[in-house]
Amino acid sequence: MILPKSRIIFKYILLATLMLSCSSNPDPDLQITIMTTTDVHGYLMAWDYNADEPEPRYSLLKAASLVDSIRSSDNHTLLLDAGDWLQGNPFAEFFARTDTTGSRYPLLTVTEAMQYDAIVLGNHEFNFGLEYLNRQIAMTETVVLGGNIYRHGTTDPAYEPYIMREIDGIMAAVIGLTTPGSAVWDRMHVEGILDFGDGVEAAARYVDEVRDAGADLVIVLAHSGLTGTTSYSSEESGMENFGRAVAETVPGIDLLVLGHTHGVADGEFVTGPGGKQVGVIQAGRWASHLGVAKLNIFRSDNGEIRVEAEPSMVLSVEQAPQKQELVNLISGQHEAVRAYITAPVASTPDTWTAREARRTDTPVIDLIQHVQLRETGAMLSSSAAFNTQLAFGPGDITRGDLATLYPYENTLFVLEITGAQLREYLEYTSGYYSGVQDGEPAVAAGWPGYNFDIVAGADYVMDISRPAGERITSLTINDEAVQDDQLLTLAVNSYRAQGGGGYSMLSRARVVREINRPVRSMIEEYLANEETIRHEDVFMENWILQY
Repeated sequence: MILPKSRIIFKYILLATLMLSCSSNPDPDLQITIMTTTDVHGYLMAWDYNADEPEPRYSLLKAASLVDSIRSSDNHTLLLDAGDWLQGNPFAEFFARTDTTGSRYPLLTVTEAMQYDAIVLGNHEFNFGLEYLNRQIAMTETVVLGGNIYRHGTTDPAYEPYIMREIDGIMAAVIGLTTPGSAVWDRMHVEGILDFGDGVEAAARYVDEVRDAGADLVIVLAHSGLTGTTSYSSEESGMENFGRAVAETVPGIDLLVLGHTHGVADGEFVTGPGGKQVGVIQAGRWASHLGVAKLNIFRSDNGEIRVEAEPSMVLSVEQAPQKQELVNLISGQHEAVRAYITAPVASTPDTWTAREARRTDTPVIDLIQHVQLRETGAMLSSSAAFNTQLAFGPGDITRGDLATLYPYENTLFVLEITGAQLREYLEYTSGYYSGVQDGEPAVAAGWPGYNFDIVAGADYVMDISRPAGERITSLTINDEAVQDDQLLTLAVNSYRAQGGGGYSMLSRARVVREINRPVRSMIEEYLANEETIRHEDVFMENWILQY
């Protein structure tokens, strides 16, 4: 059921009233409402471009209606975004890869119209290179923060580190930080130009700086999760998800506004130095939610100011309407992307599906492998089944199908590895399965499907009934057992080549070649040249999952 806009507004004014009534002190001298989105990844319109159909669960334009509702009831507000806004879906990638007009990315048009106070840089902002990112920043009035991103070899911030806003006599500071992982994941774009500093160290530096400048309250706006393991292997890079560490160790923080991990966090607190209760808010992904946090300000007779965070909350956008003024603002660009994504690039008489691709060798994954081997001339290729809901054919293959097959902007590396590293690689990726339960493969908790890799060019058996480290029971190339000291070349995406997902054995390998083009573009070019594709053109069964 779709609620009329008047009921939407009433609902969220009621929620705001309930939040106020739950405060431990019902009579603050001032209350400031902080609203946040995060990991929008191009989801402006409520539309699935790959399927070319409405998608009501995700939309920044829906979040805009909730923002308007809250602004209509709350006198003092800040609107923030916690990063990953430049890349992520076909809409975003169209303007980075296909649009040749040099126009402003429409999301930044929308952030201006929504009057965001600040947005922070996420790791995916660097996927298209610094020239594109910096050109987009130069074209917007929206403040873009990145306090722990330094000019190479210095501690001089390359982007604005924070903003200061005076609100009814209270000075509020918002410090923007990002995960240091970009130094690993986008090394080809940033190495020798930018350094990514430790989040905790940067927070301590800037909290002192803004407090010395007169800040009465401090918000850390970070493209980082509250907790979680670090997915890259790099001694020189700091913790990936540093949110809790910042709150627990750096005095003077009132609120954490987080992102990166695509989770929802509301109502949480972290106990900071001196017992300070630091509020936490994280608003999901793809503009699925609007996060709302309230800070109560108490002024004592001697002029001291105390800030108390209320339990935060997140509001789903699903039942909210899109803000029509913003729909009108970007409708032309929306239609241009639809036309581009739905255009066919090839045809097929077969059905291609990834439903069982993590259990059995399938033609659709071998399509990726075939292109990578063809492009590089490597002996081996690896890829993941990124989306097991993928299915296309028989009939046209569209760019939307390819975006579902390969949703990321990864480029391609060729690595030189040993037979021992190949075995270590396969043993590690088998950790996606915790073992066997009720006769079926059991997926390990917290192991993303995109971190289960499949290798082509070698024949292997993965027996997940066996203990970790002993699961690759057969590993051959051309019917000969792979030797530990045997040298091999492997085509692998840029994220994995640099250790992404915990694959440290690959980050240690020698780089033979880098191809700075998206893998998806290579697949599209191959299909367009072939015009028609069949299973037998690419499929070579080479691995077996035993359990």
